[in-house]
Amino acid sequence: MNNSAIKYSVLMSVYRNDKPAYLDDAIESMANQTLPFNDLVLVCDGPLNDELDYKISIWQDKLGSSLNVVRLSENHGLGYALNAGLPACACGIVARMDSDDISRPDRCERLISCLIEDKLDLVGGMIEEFDKTPGDMGSIRNVPLTREEIIKWARNRNPFNHVTVMFRRDAVESAGGYQPFSWMEDYWLWVRMLSLGCACANIPDVLVDVRTGDGMYARRSNIAYLKSNAAFFRELRKLGLTSRFGEFFSVLQRVLVTFMPADLVKVAYNKFLRSKAGGNIDR
Repeated sequence: MNNSAIKYSVLMSVYRNDKPAYLDDAIESMANQTLPFNDLVLVCDGPLNDELDYKISIWQDKLGSSLNVVRLSENHGLGYALNAGLPACACGIVARMDSDDISRPDRCERLISCLIEDKLDLVGGMIEEFDKTPGDMGSIRNVPLTREEIIKWARNRNPFNHVTVMFRRDAVESAGGYQPFSWMEDYWLWVRMLSLGCACANIPDVLVDVRTGDGMYARRSNIAYLKSNAAFFRELRKLGLTSRFGEFFSVLQRVLVTFMPADLVKVAYNKFLRSKAGGNIDR
């Protein structure tokens, strides 16, 4: 199959607290894909700052009309911003990208092949986390590969790495698109798509290098984050994807994590929920 004839859009969001150098790396990694995009939709989630605006202007000069900048008058959050950008995507296939991560060069070519050949609505892959430079942590977040494994996994954990996914826009729109759900917008979208029978998979390869830090672990010790998780698993039960016991078990896990020191949360995540680069994938 000649994938070079297949067109896709890239959907990103940026807000004023993002770092210009990170945004530069993120856009560059998409501009250098082995399978070039048709258009990149960059949603500015509220007013930015001079440094970010300058960086965007440089990329506008480089990419020309293939960079579509959508500016929102106020900051609304990631889910709202992505929903605002989705109609601006020119193609029926959309790749998500974050403004501070780095896609590997063949990411989109590999995803397109899987999406088309396996007739999927949604496909993603693994991420490798890093602190300062890619590879400095060797920490991989693996996700399940088949639809059956994904449904099972989704009862307790997010079965996709959001920054890696590529999807058919009509499948996302049929599920209601991204909807407000603090910290859970992508997970909430996936389970609604699953409940509608979406064809999906993950490929067993690292596709994106993802910046991480202590803030990620501190967030899991946040009461507001716990409340959002409790509300999420209640909705998951309503969709029929988990039982009352499953809901209780998932929330209990997160209650325990909430009251653990952030440093201990970090140790637990790295020991039990991550694998080392070069090691076996443990799902």
